[in-house]
Amino acid sequence: MKEIIALILVVVLAGCQVREQQQQQQQQQPAPTEQMPMQTVQADTGIASTTSSSAQSGATVATNLTNRYNDVRRDCGKPSMPAFLCRGVMLRSTVASNDYSSWNPSPHSMKSGGVSFSYLSKDAKFTGLVFGQKNGFIFYPVLAKPAGTRQIEVLCSYPLDGATQLRLAPGCGAHPYSPDRSRRCQTIGVTTAEQWLANRRTNSWNLCSFDVRDSMNHLGADSFYQTIRAHQLGNFFAGNYDYIELILKTWPQNIPKELPIEAFFYLDGGLPGAQHDQRDFFNKTGGRVMPIIRIILPRTASANAQFIYSAADQVK
Repeated sequence: MKEIIALILVVVLAGCQVREQQQQQQQQQPAPTEQMPMQTVQADTGIASTTSSSAQSGATVATNLTNRYNDVRRDCGKPSMPAFLCRGVMLRSTVASNDYSSWNPSPHSMKSGGVSFSYLSKDAKFTGLVFGQKNGFIFYPVLAKPAGTRQIEVLCSYPLDGATQLRLAPGCGAHPYSPDRSRRCQTIGVTTAEQWLANRRTNSWNLCSFDVRDSMNHLGADSFYQTIRAHQLGNFFAGNYDYIELILKTWPQNIPKELPIEAFFYLDGGLPGAQHDQRDFFNKTGGRVMPIIRIILPRTASANAQFIYSAADQVK
C-alpha cells in the first residue's frame, strides 16, 4: 500500500510540474491580435473604416461575382430553372440622390409593377448601362440569396434593351410603336432566338419579351436560354443599349433589410454615387455594411468583365 501511495504522489508531482512549464510557456508567448470592432457613427457623418472582416467579405463578393460571370450553364439543374436563378450578375443602374434611396422602385415601376435590370455574364456581355449611368446595386441570384430576404421574381427578358418605359405593364407587354409584334414572344409564336431575330428584322420595334415567369415551368429555362442566344446571334455587343434587359416584379418601398442586395457597384466615374448609396444603406439598416465593387466592362468581344473590391473605395 505504501508503494502505491508513493507512486501516486510521484505522478501528481510530475503533473504539477508539467502544468507549471505550460503556464510559463504561455506567458512568454505574445497575446493574440484582436480584430478592431467597427466604429459606430452618426447618421450624418458616414461609415467608419472597414474592418478586416468586412474587407474579407468584400473580396469574397468580388470572387463570387467573377465565378458567376464565368458560369455559362444553360439552366440551374432543371428545365424549369432558368440560368439567372444561379449564375450571371443581375444589376440595376441608379442615380444617387438625397431625395430617395436607390433601392426603392421608381414611381414608374410602382405603377407598372416591373423594375428593369441588366444581366451580365460571359455569354451575355455588354459595354455600357442605360443612359450612360455609372453605378447601382446587384441582386443575389435566387438560389444564393441570404435567409430572410425576399425572392424577387423575374417576369420577362429581352436580348437587348426592350424600350420598356412605354410598354404595357409590367414592362413585358406590347410597345405602342408595334402593338402586334412586340408582345410576349410566346403569345405570337416566337420561341427561339432565330424567330426573335427574324421578327425584329421586319421592324426594329418588334421587340417581343421572352416569358420567364415561374408559371412557365419546364419551358422557363429554355426561354431565358433563347434570350442569351438571340443576344449572341444578333451581335448586339458594343451597339446601342447592348445589354440583356430583365423585368423583375416590383417590391414595396423602404424595405432595404428584406432585399437580396449583394453589393453596390460602379463603373469608371461612378464611385461617388456608389459611396452615397453605401452610406445611405448603412444608415437605413441600422449599420449594415454593403461592399462597393468596381466593375470594368469588356471593350472587345474577346475581353471579359472584371469585378474588383478595394478597401480604398469603401466609405471612410
